[in-house]
Amino acid sequence: MTSQALPDRKTPVRGRSGRVVRQVLRTPAYLSMAIIVLVALVGPLFVNDPLDFLGGTLTGPSAEFWFGTDQFGRDIFARVVHAARLDLWVGLIAAALAVVVGMPLGALGAYRGGAFDALLLRVSESFQAFPTLLLALGIVAALGPSIPILIMVIAMVNVPVYLRLTRSAVKPLVDSDFVLAARCAGKSQATILRRHILPNVSEIVFAQFSVNVAWAIQILAALSFVGLGVKLPTAEWGAMVRDGIDYMYYGQWWISLFPGLAILATVLTLNFLSDEIRHGRRGPMGNR
Repeated sequence: MTSQALPDRKTPVRGRSGRVVRQVLRTPAYLSMAIIVLVALVGPLFVNDPLDFLGGTLTGPSAEFWFGTDQFGRDIFARVVHAARLDLWVGLIAAALAVVVGMPLGALGAYRGGAFDALLLRVSESFQAFPTLLLALGIVAALGPSIPILIMVIAMVNVPVYLRLTRSAVKPLVDSDFVLAARCAGKSQATILRRHILPNVSEIVFAQFSVNVAWAIQILAALSFVGLGVKLPTAEWGAMVRDGIDYMYYGQWWISLFPGLAILATVLTLNFLSDEIRHGRRGPMGNR
């Protein structure tokens, strides 16, 4: 008997991985986001300690210190790289918590309707009546600044966004044929929402998620800038901008400029990434 060679099961995986890499490399938004995430994950392993006093104070950018040093002689490049991990981590966790709370509530309100839906709308409108940053400032000032409090507050002010977005996306689907068929089949309300409705609105929510991560980073930076966010000497972009503002009047522009550019680059990248998803372009995993 002749033996037949078994199919190589790793080939599809390698082919899929290659497609993902090619898609990332030729899409500026994905490539930029991949670079930022890579810097946040592994960058701190290859730079100086952000709290070490390494050289002269207020030295400009040079071959030794690419972004210069601050008023304490700390390497600004190292602090910007270390801050990337903190800012992205807070932004991702806060936006994810907002999705976990707001998306199911919005879907449930649209599905059930009636007084429950009206109550959710009134509560979300009450939150959105206040400027987001002003509301966050008030809550953090009352509770005190800390990383868990900042994450909770940023998530809370973004919950109404996902609630209303999901509600508006789910509302047209409530009386659709596939939902009616699921009801006739005896599916529970939770099953219909989880298996039939939410997957059909996930792309819209994911596009908004990218924007909300950018918002969360901006809110964190703004809170740190006014002294209600991450406290110095912890490396955080907003706190670093505030730390160097007074020195800009004397020509030491690099202290605030580089962390400010890091905020700008990250926020723009996240917004471009949202546009890629919202306009229906194929993502790096090959799905729309």
